Amino acid sequence: MYKSWIVVYALFFINMVAIAQDERIQIKFEDSSWSSLLEKAKASDQLIFVDVYTNWCGPCKTMSKEVFTDPTIATFYNDKFINAHINAEEGEGLSFARKYRIQAYPSLLFINGSGEVVHRATGFHDVDEFRLLGETAVSPTGGLLEWNRLYREGERSPAFLQKLILAKYNAMEEDCMEVAEAYMRSQKDWSTLPNMQLIFNLIEDPASSWFDYMVDHREDFDLLFGREAVASKLQSLFLKKPLGKTGNPMKEVDQLYTKVYPDMAPKLSAHFKMNYFRTIGNMKAFAEAADQYMSTYASTDPNELNNIAWTFFEYVEDLELLMKAVSWAEQSVALAPGYHNLDTLAHLFYKMGKRSKARKAAKQAIALATAEGVTLHATQALLDRLNGR
Repeated sequence: MYKSWIVVYALFFINMVAIAQDERIQIKFEDSSWSSLLEKAKASDQLIFVDVYTNWCGPCKTMSKEVFTDPTIATFYNDKFINAHINAEEGEGLSFARKYRIQAYPSLLFINGSGEVVHRATGFHDVDEFRLLGETAVSPTGGLLEWNRLYREGERSPAFLQKLILAKYNAMEEDCMEVAEAYMRSQKDWSTLPNMQLIFNLIEDPASSWFDYMVDHREDFDLLFGREAVASKLQSLFLKKPLGKTGNPMKEVDQLYTKVYPDMAPKLSAHFKMNYFRTIGNMKAFAEAADQYMSTYASTDPNELNNIAWTFFEYVEDLELLMKAVSWAEQSVALAPGYHNLDTLAHLFYKMGKRSKARKAAKQAIALATAEGVTLHATQALLDRLNGR
C-alpha cells in the first residue's frame, strides 16, 4: 500500500512538472480586448506582438506548434512583448484586419501603445527568422516605422535600401516596387548577390528590364537559386507576358523557352500552354493541352495533379477525359493523401455517376478535414445528396 502511494505521488509530480513545463515553453497570448491591450502597452511602454491567423491557415498552425513553443522564442517574446493572438475572421479580428490591411496569413505585427505599426511581416518564419523579427522590432534603430521615416528624410545608402526593400516586401507594403526600382536604377552592376536576390524575389513584370536581365543571365540565376526554382519563376512570368505581337502567340512561347531552356523547352512550353488557356478561359483548348501534357510528361506533383483534375470536374463533360481526371486525382491521393484531393475525387466520381465511390471518397475527405479542424461544407453537401438528404 505504501509503495502504491509512492507510485501515485510520483506520477502526480511528473504530471505537474510536465504541465508547468508546457506552460513555460510557449508564448503566452493574452485574452483581452484590443483597447485593453493598447492601454497596457502604453502604460508599460511595451510593444504588442500580434499573430493574425485564420482557422484554415496551414503555416499559422505550424508556427503555433513549432515556433511559438520554442523555449528561446517563448522566453524572448514573453519578456519583450505583450502578445496577442487574433483570428482575422472572427469577432474583433474582422475590424482589426480591415484597419491594419491584413493581406496574408500569418501576419506578424508589432504595434505600439498608440496603435502604430512599428514593424511587420507576413508568412511562415522559422525560429531564427522569428527571433530576428522580434529583435528588429525592439531595436531603437530598427523596424519599418523608423526605416520609412529615414527614407522620407533622404537616406539612400545601398545597404539601407536593400534592408528596407526586403522588409517592405515581407510586409507586403504597396510602395515596395517603387523603392526597389529606384534603387536598381542607381545600380551600375546588377550581378552582385544582393541585387540578383532582389530581382529574383521581387520581379513581377515580364515587360521590365529586370525580366530581360534574368532571361539573359539565366545560368547565373540557376546557380544561385536552383534550376527548378528559376524555371518556375519564369513560367509564372511568361503567363503575365503580353503575347500575340507576331500573330502566333504559341510560336512566341516556343521561341522564349528555346532561348532560356533549350533542353527543357518542349515540356515547359506544353505546361505553359495548358496554364495559358486556363488563364484566358478557353477551357476546351485547356482540356486538350492538359491531356497532351499529362500524357507526354507524367507529373509527380500532387498539387498539380489535383488542380488539373478539379478543373476537369468543373469544365469537362467528355467521359473519356473525366476518366483520365479520375486517374490524376487518384495519383494525387496516392502521393499525398489529403482532404483537398479526396474531395476532388469524390466530386469526379459523382459527376461520372459512380455514387458508391463518390460516397467513400467524400467520407474520407470529411474525416481528414475534421481531424485538422476544417469544415468542408461543399463535400458535406455532396455526401448529403448521395445519402438522399
